[in-house]
Amino acid sequence: MNGLMVFLGGGLGALVRYILYLILPKVSYFPIGTLVANFLGCFIATVVFVYFVSKHDSDSIYKTFLIVGFCGGLSTLSALSLELLDYIHSEEYLRAFVYMFITVLICSASVLLGVITVKHSYNF
Repeated sequence: MNGLMVFLGGGLGALVRYILYLILPKVSYFPIGTLVANFLGCFIATVVFVYFVSKHDSDSIYKTFLIVGFCGGLSTLSALSLELLDYIHSEEYLRAFVYMFITVLICSASVLLGVITVKHSYNF
């Protein structure tokens, strides 16, 4: 059942992200739709996470649907942000910084690697 909730929530989140892309103004140097989607994903994931933690209900199917599914489809930053929140809450500041730095570095490197791969594979 959890897999189905992730699937349905992820599809809905991705659809909302696409709608934001379509309806928000296009600014050539700044992806407003992506920024709004990431902000909303992080905000919603945090609200849901805090709500369920306060209710001591960490295994709720609604939490899975909203955080893993919907926010995962809406925002790639929701999981990272919640993990950083957990480190900060645990006063593991160095770990939070290193995790954030490595994530940005690795993701940026993978984008660069993807561009290089496509350029070499398809002679762009």
